[in-house]
Amino acid sequence: MPAPIPPNPAFELNPIAMAIKALYGVAKGLNDFLDGHIEDMKRSDNSTISRTGRVIDGAMTGFGIGYVIPVTIIAAGQFLLGNTFSAVTTVATAAILSNPIAMTCGAVGAIIYGWNALSDVEREEILDKLTKGLAIGIELVKSIIRFVIDEAKALLSSDNLREMKAFVSSAAATFGRTLGDITKKISDVATDTFKVVRKKSGEAAGKAADIASDAYDTMKETAGKAADLASETYGSVKETAGKASDSVKKKLRKPASKKQ
Repeated sequence: MPAPIPPNPAFELNPIAMAIKALYGVAKGLNDFLDGHIEDMKRSDNSTISRTGRVIDGAMTGFGIGYVIPVTIIAAGQFLLGNTFSAVTTVATAAILSNPIAMTCGAVGAIIYGWNALSDVEREEILDKLTKGLAIGIELVKSIIRFVIDEAKALLSSDNLREMKAFVSSAAATFGRTLGDITKKISDVATDTFKVVRKKSGEAAGKAADIASDAYDTMKETAGKAADLASETYGSVKETAGKASDSVKKKLRKPASKKQ
């Protein structure tokens, strides 16, 4: 086992490292956080999470240059997911803090499914941001990304890869993107569209049910008022009829006056 790499305070002060610390809510040193984070992933009962942790750990061991490796992997994936690192949004931070492992899996999955789907211009833009933000060479970044893709294909089963898409979809939604935006595959775009339609249909059905319920309640209330009115009218008529009947009866009982 290689000797542990000592913390590099200067590295933790570079823009991307600081952005990741803020995004994951890291209060202690980034190195300590990553140590625990990767170990938690490797020990997970979920094979997709466990193997993803092994991919990151394998990259750290293979390149042997410290925590810049996992930071590069997470940052590259975050860019693909739609995180610009220009500002840490409350929604994104809350989503990551609620399940940081899922977000890291989403970042790795974004590299697996999204890197080769980028145009040359898009790839160059991300590489430029990574090399400037992390102060490392472009060839090193390319090598790290290539290692992640190759190692993931070797370690992850077809079931793992399918589950990885779910991680990507969930993580991308945090930044207002979809799985299809990242993979650019027609099948994924169609799936995204179906989910949106199903959600909207569900909402529409719910609204229709509410409207029908409101209409029924209004009709029932109106019918109730009409019944009450009819009852009151009937009672009034009955009372008037009763008074008229009593008057007639009195006249019939009154003796006729004698003729003079």
